[in-house]
Order: sequence, then structure tokens, then C-alpha cells
Amino acid sequence: MRVPVVSKDGKTLMPTTPAKCRKMLEDGVAEKKWTKEGVFYIWILIKVGDEKQEMALGIDPGSSYDGYCVSGTKEVALVGMAVLPRRVHKRMGTRRMLRRTRRYRNCRRREARFNNRKRKEGWIAPSQLAKVQLRIKLMERLCEVFPITDIVIEDVRFNHYKKRWGKYFSTVEIGKAKVYERAKELATLWLPRGWETAEMRKAYGIEKSSNKSKLSPESHANDAWAMCAWLWGWKPENSVNTFHVWRRQECSKRQLHLQNPSKGGKRGRYGGTTHPDSELRKGDVIRYKDGTVGCVGGWTGGGKVVSLVGGGGRRIRQAGAGTVELLRRSPGILTGWQLLPTASSGVSAA
Repeated sequence: MRVPVVSKDGKTLMPTTPAKCRKMLEDGVAEKKWTKEGVFYIWILIKVGDEKQEMALGIDPGSSYDGYCVSGTKEVALVGMAVLPRRVHKRMGTRRMLRRTRRYRNCRRREARFNNRKRKEGWIAPSQLAKVQLRIKLMERLCEVFPITDIVIEDVRFNHYKKRWGKYFSTVEIGKAKVYERAKELATLWLPRGWETAEMRKAYGIEKSSNKSKLSPESHANDAWAMCAWLWGWKPENSVNTFHVWRRQECSKRQLHLQNPSKGGKRGRYGGTTHPDSELRKGDVIRYKDGTVGCVGGWTGGGKVVSLVGGGGRRIRQAGAGTVELLRRSPGILTGWQLLPTASSGVSAA
């Protein structure tokens, strides 16, 4: 296991061992820090050398899940998995339905616009845009704490001419181009094919699970690890014991009216990220008095009770507003992690 290191002036340095990290923290020459994605790193308070070696970021993109691996030429520093947004298309359809029905009610509304719409160049569907934005955000944040010199992304290709439903794949291609363009700005980009990843995974004995929805390294992160091995030409010698899981925070945006009227035909307001009687916002990281850490998921009891949501997106518990402490404002990404069992999935515990 390796701990990311950032210099006093904000430059990324080579990761260090946990033992050296503890020693620097005890001597007071470093401070603990966390990224918004929950990746722990230390901030060096003294001037040190800035010599760096090569490090690669492997990304295995998918339709619902992405795999991530940060590796040096001999050691793995981080493995993780991103759960991509899923409900964007459904929510867009619900918003469209509510907007159209409002035009037939006696209430304030905007005029319908049908013939004055023109899509800008590079437009992609909102469901694809949400995935692209999450990929780019994670890629940028990892490059902020690791000295990434190379980025390896599995290039998923598609024959639009042979498949009759290929026209629906065009926005995916535009999204790929946006990710590749940003990756080239951050580091040297490599684009291996899917069959190359599979061959490297078999050559180095890295396991692959057929259950792609499983939140474990075997589903996607091991593919990213295999791509790093493909780049360096040999399998990293060490292993890691922490597996990160990232997902975008799913907040209900403000709706002018509820979808269904309540008793008496009245429609109340719904959604939003704030409460008039609370200083907290949805997604803020808070800590309950017993040490439980989570994100603000909502309020009940007129803002007097707060819901704590974990990294998996589910509610952990409810707590009184006066019993929680604000740790930091909303990071926009929910973070979960788990310790890996010994000799599991080709990524055994250190």
C-alpha cells in the first residue's frame, strides 16, 4: 500500500509507505488530507526533493461501472470502481411530462418552444454527459494527488455500419472523444483494445468476475490493473488492501410541484438541496456524536432531524440536527471503501 504525497506548493510527489507517513505525521512535518473522493494523502510542510518516477492511471470504462487503478512500474497504489449515474434518462422523462402538464393548468409557466431549438456542436445526451463528467472528475482528482505520467483507457470500438442500431451509439463516441481529449491534456494517453486487456489479464493470472455489478476488484478494477501491467510490461509486485467505490450523489432537484397532488388538490414544493430551518445542505459530510460519518440525505420534523447517507447511497440512520457536526461541504461524490480479504481477486491484502 502507498500513501499519496503533495508538496507544500501543491505539486504531486511519489507516494510513500504507511510507516514513513506515520513518522512524518508524528514529527509534525506533514498534515492529513483527504480528496473529495475520500482518497487519503499527506501534505508536506517542509521543502523536499521532487524527483518522480513513472506512474499510470488505468481506466476500464463501461456502461454502468468503471474500473480504476493507479500503479507505478512495480507497485500498485490504488484500486477503485465508479458506479455511473443511471436515472438521468428517467428523470428527464419525468421532468418533460411535468412541464407539459403544467401548460394545461392555471398556473405560472413558460411558453412552449418547439421550433427555436438548436443543439450546440458537441452536444451529447444528458445521460451520457453525466457519465463523461464523472469520469473526467475522477481522472482529474487522481492526477492531483498522484504524479500520473500515463493514462491507459480501454478503447471500446463499434461498427456503426454493420449494426442497424448503431445510430444510437453516436453520443457515446462524442463522450469518448471528450474523455480522451482531457486525458491527453493531463498525461500521455494509451488506448489498448479489449482483447489486449483480456490477454494481459490471463497472462498475469488476474481474476475476472462475470458479475459486472459486483462491487469488488474482480468486476472492473482488475481490468484497469491489467492495462497498467500491459503498459509496463510486467505485473506489479505488491498488492493493496483498500478498495474504493465512488458514485455521484443523487439529489432530488427542486420541482415546482409534486407529481401527484395531496389531499385537497394542493401541490406542495418538493426537492432542493437546502432547508429553510437548517444551515446544512444535501451532501454535506457530517459526523454524529457516536462517531458515525455520512452525508446529509434530507430532513424530517421541520428540519430538526437529519438523515445520514452512506457511501452506498442508502440511509445509515437519522439524528437530531443538534447532535451532528459539519466536517466539510458537499463533495458531490459519495465515497465508500472496503478492506480486501487476503489473497482475494488477484489484489490481496498487504
